[in-house]
Amino acid sequence: MVNRLWSVGLSRMTRLPGSRASWMMPLRSMSSRPPQPGTWEPRVTRVKSEIPKLPNDRPYYIAAGASLIALWYVLTSYLNNKERLGSSVLRTVSQRVKEASEVHSLLGEPVQLKRSSFGDPWIEGIINPLKGKVDMSFQVQGPRGTATVYFTSIRKAKGDAFEVLRFLIVPDADSSQAVSLLSGNPSLSNVLG
Repeated sequence: MVNRLWSVGLSRMTRLPGSRASWMMPLRSMSSRPPQPGTWEPRVTRVKSEIPKLPNDRPYYIAAGASLIALWYVLTSYLNNKERLGSSVLRTVSQRVKEASEVHSLLGEPVQLKRSSFGDPWIEGIINPLKGKVDMSFQVQGPRGTATVYFTSIRKAKGDAFEVLRFLIVPDADSSQAVSLLSGNPSLSNVLG
């Protein structure tokens, strides 16, 4: 009943030529066929100009992702280096290098750890006494130049003492003058073991 009254009212509004309500009518009443129950005819809007295309943001997302990965790498490298600097193994090895007469004759006195561009000395390698593996290198400097210290030590079994495999100081200027500090090294085996 309500549908019939609604359609009769709509047909009267369309018949009035000067009526304001004739243009406000839904599209469904203007169709040539009667509306079917449960169907909906969408309103079609005609646009004078095309919708502009959205800008491509993919390069920004790729650049942001690459920046985050680079920042993560730099931060973890810095924190790992800080952890290596606080190691007792590094303190013992650097103290042995500073006190060695062979290093004094090669680099002069005093011998210190060479600082990198961000302030702290940079330690390369692995320092993991719990797993029985120490393999590191770092730079030292004296009045006559700089050198790189290579130190490698392993522990074969959990209860065994550490065995020093390599303790070498190689000058940056002339690698043929490398000095080995392996002989006469009881202090290192005591600290590492």
